[in-house]
Amino acid sequence: MDREPQACSRTTGKILSISIRRLGRADAASFHALRLEGFRLHEREFRFAPEDEAGLSLEEVAARLEHDAVFGAFDGDALVGVAGLAFSTGAKTRHKALVWGMYLREAYRGAGVADRLMSALMGEARGRVEMVTLTVIAGNARAQRVYERWGFATYGAEPRAVRTAAGEYLDEALMALRLD
Repeated sequence: MDREPQACSRTTGKILSISIRRLGRADAASFHALRLEGFRLHEREFRFAPEDEAGLSLEEVAARLEHDAVFGAFDGDALVGVAGLAFSTGAKTRHKALVWGMYLREAYRGAGVADRLMSALMGEARGRVEMVTLTVIAGNARAQRVYERWGFATYGAEPRAVRTAAGEYLDEALMALRLD
């Protein structure tokens, strides 16, 4: 488990002592609950709809945690942030991985926790893949800045990538980082 010196939340002024670790089957319920919270509070910033995640069983969630490299940020025993890395398995795409599902509770934003989650993901990716990709809903400047700090560059945009329940279309920025 990665434990960082204390940091201060910009939102609450609270001193934070956050640990980062890879999630496993035992974390499925708390991971699922945090994802549902993120979808409920920030639906516009996610590619998937709340009902997509809500329809998953805990067994399906646990299987995802075993298959992908998913890391959690913990404040004590409370899971407050997550980020995942999916490795491509196809013969022609094994050199790539995809960052997915980055979410951090509001009170923990701006204190370096997102960077610590990214550090865990990049540590997992280095030596295994040559390139890491991700998508960001256009207009999510805060997330885009985090990824740019890590060296990701925008290489394109997918117009109308997401259609909200209200019928609004959202574009996605396509970003990549070469590790070789």
